[in-house]
Amino acid sequence: MSVEAETRYDALELQVIDQERYEYIRAREGVTVDEELVHFLRRTHAYELGWVKVEGEKYIRYERIASVAIKRGLGDDGGS
Repeated sequence: MSVEAETRYDALELQVIDQERYEYIRAREGVTVDEELVHFLRRTHAYELGWVKVEGEKYIRYERIASVAIKRGLGDDGGS
């Protein structure tokens, strides 16, 4: 039996108001997750609009985001 190595990645973890599960934003190619957080907090680059694109082609309004944190070493299933 062969087991494929799971791809690990870093992402921003968003806690959304009135939502039990977290949403994730992967750091863009060539950008560290720390830099991605700075862009998110300053609302620059991909974060200039009132909506934030999260994994799964879903969008969340900024005012619905309760908190943001860096999560390192997530797997493709979104879990650590």
